[in-house]
Amino acid sequence: MKLKGHEKFSLREGWITKGIRGVQNNPKVFTGNEGPDILGVGSNMVKSIRYWMQSFGLIEENPKEGAKLSDIGKLICRYDLYLEDYFSLWIMHSQIAKNDDRATAWYLFFNKCAAEEFVKEELFDVLKKELIVYAGTDSFPDGSLKDDIDVLLNMYSKNNADDDPEDKNRSPLATLGLIKKEKDMYYKQQPDMRKFSDKVVLYELSILLYGHDSISIDTIYDVTRKLYHLSRVTLNSILDKLDNMNYIKVDRTAGLDVIYPVNIGLPSEVLEEYYNNR
Repeated sequence: MKLKGHEKFSLREGWITKGIRGVQNNPKVFTGNEGPDILGVGSNMVKSIRYWMQSFGLIEENPKEGAKLSDIGKLICRYDLYLEDYFSLWIMHSQIAKNDDRATAWYLFFNKCAAEEFVKEELFDVLKKELIVYAGTDSFPDGSLKDDIDVLLNMYSKNNADDDPEDKNRSPLATLGLIKKEKDMYYKQQPDMRKFSDKVVLYELSILLYGHDSISIDTIYDVTRKLYHLSRVTLNSILDKLDNMNYIKVDRTAGLDVIYPVNIGLPSEVLEEYYNNR
């Protein structure tokens, strides 16, 4: 597991662009002494940018050669370097929400926390219990988990009362609208569907269907409910659209509720098709 790899810095506007360009210019940008000069930030922020690039699955590293862009990192570099398309943010969100190794608190929050509304202290109690079960130990600092919770909520929550879209310290993931903050309370919420592409669900389907002839609707609902806070009604509507577009076949006869692949590629192919056709 990994706690507090972010140096207490939430992801900020422009950091992913800096990280991608930095890796392209110098694969050892995160391990050499030139990181602050190349990225134009302090040394602790260099560590934080590296952590976010790892957690979003945008880079791969080895000790000798340094960092290189992953397949997803290359696609974002080629098609949406400045993260102007919400689709890119949703794919990055999918990556970090599943990254139990690098972003353990994010994984637990989006996959194991059933609470729909909570204050920060309640969330700590829930995630601590889940972390003990997940890690098989309670020998981790409470302060590290609390720092992760602070950063996670700052990254995703949007306070409509004082939100400033021009704030450069604001995380781009706050625009997804997955968590709403009102005073001390936080609420999980279904995002504004005008910012959500049906192809995000197609991407998740391509992952789940890989190597399988079919999956149940309940299987994809479990993923989209946890990661994207989609209702079953919303998901069924999206599945019907993807069926009409001939990507999948949805069979609800005799209570089957099964999805069959028709013309759905590998996850990387789904991403490439989206960017090419947008």
